[in-house]
Amino acid sequence: MTTPLFDVVAMTEHWARAHPDTVACRVERRRHTETLTYAQLDDLITGAATRLARAGVTPGTRAAVLVPPGRDLVAVVLALLRLRAVPVLIDPGLGARAVGACLAEAAPEAFVAVPRAHLARVLLGWARDSVRTTVTLATRSLWLARTRHPAQPAPDGDGPALIVFTSGSTGAPKGVPYRHRQLAGQTELLAHLGALEPGTTLYSTFPPFAVAAPSMGCQAIIPRRTPSRPERTDPAAMARSITAHHVRALFAAPALLDRLARHCLRHDRILDTVEVVLTAGAPLPFPVLRRARRCLPPHADVRSIYGSTECLLVSMADAAELTATAEATARGAGTCLGGVLPGNKVRVIRITDEAIPHWSDDLLVPPGTVGEITVAGPAVGDPYLARPYESALARIDDHGEPVHRMGDLGLLDEQGRLWFAGRKSERVRTAGGELYTDQVEPIVNALPGVRRSALVGVGPPGGRRPVLCVECEPGASRRETLERVRALAATDGAGGAGVLAHPCLPTDVRHASKIRRPLLARWAARKLGLEER
Repeated sequence: MTTPLFDVVAMTEHWARAHPDTVACRVERRRHTETLTYAQLDDLITGAATRLARAGVTPGTRAAVLVPPGRDLVAVVLALLRLRAVPVLIDPGLGARAVGACLAEAAPEAFVAVPRAHLARVLLGWARDSVRTTVTLATRSLWLARTRHPAQPAPDGDGPALIVFTSGSTGAPKGVPYRHRQLAGQTELLAHLGALEPGTTLYSTFPPFAVAAPSMGCQAIIPRRTPSRPERTDPAAMARSITAHHVRALFAAPALLDRLARHCLRHDRILDTVEVVLTAGAPLPFPVLRRARRCLPPHADVRSIYGSTECLLVSMADAAELTATAEATARGAGTCLGGVLPGNKVRVIRITDEAIPHWSDDLLVPPGTVGEITVAGPAVGDPYLARPYESALARIDDHGEPVHRMGDLGLLDEQGRLWFAGRKSERVRTAGGELYTDQVEPIVNALPGVRRSALVGVGPPGGRRPVLCVECEPGASRRETLERVRALAATDGAGGAGVLAHPCLPTDVRHASKIRRPLLARWAARKLGLEER
């Protein structure tokens, strides 16, 4: 192929020309699965691009896309990229208020959405001052046009490509602009995962992978739209789909992978076609890895990916590495995030909540010391949209090269592997020192009867009292489990934390692997009769 690596539209068109009858994606619906070949997908993209162009979408147009995962989402995004417009991707599951705030920041000129999103835009005044073009996805008629829109020039590497909003799991959602050259960096990093290879069938619960997979010659299985909360996803339906479509590569967040593994173990089911599992969104706990491997064939690998919306792919740890480091994790070392992917420059700096305008090597901490993880490289997105204060806190200028502060704490070991210690904003600052969530919780989670735990702090800043909130495994003795946790909490490693049982730890509405610790801290403060500040 001679097409630019970052031009996903040109890459998709290449496969449509070379293998028109090969399946590009399968879209699961309530009663059947819709199959689209590359030729059919190209027709959908062409029809969408024609309709969008007629509606007034031109190169550079910012177009908000509020479309559920499925073939329409794939067609719209690729059609906008073909037109050299700029898709603005916002998760509708954020809620009406957050979606409205995102649209206000992005100021889109076009609004491409399903009818209920258009109704919300009118009733709630979303982007009232910026939107001048609207396109409704109500029927298949959007894609019936077959007039091929004139070919667009190859994208400028420094030109805007898309805007994607963060999940909001660690604060208000923030818009991250990407240029075409930054997408090129992400595409190159995808190749290092060893899963998105031509001919691979990929089942992904992460919509961007469904868009990227066909451009890389993979067949994407797009699951039927599921409820917002991953814990309500039906793992039985997921297992049936993986088996029916002979899925080779699976992408799922740790919480969803855990639900799938528990279901398969209960029903003595092996997902024998799966060769590689990719998981991201949170570090992969070793107990989840252990369960997942029991329902996979012996040759299958599980790979934990570390990254963020601002720099999607940073490092990767495979099952062998996670297994080899599990004992250290259980002793409080944190969770291994694996080796840094080629092209990324990862450095760990001293912990501070203040802005750092300019890079200095004096910021660095010695190997093995916990600090804040930073990333530089060709795949790092631009500063946040319309958020200069947050951008200043998240960026360091290294002689013209942007360095992104991940907001995560961790360390680099002597082998160059990256380890995760917890979110910087969630560290517990006690009178005797700081405690980091991922250096305490894995010790607790390894105890019999514990399903999950969360370390939070209550009381005045700088003198927080650490509290361990524990969710027990179904069927486990709550009394015996809490006794084990209290015995552990009395040790130095847990800082003498208090222990509270919680029926079900609250998690982020879109990322069940991410515990809502601020909400949990307020709950713990009320239970203990302490004021949370």
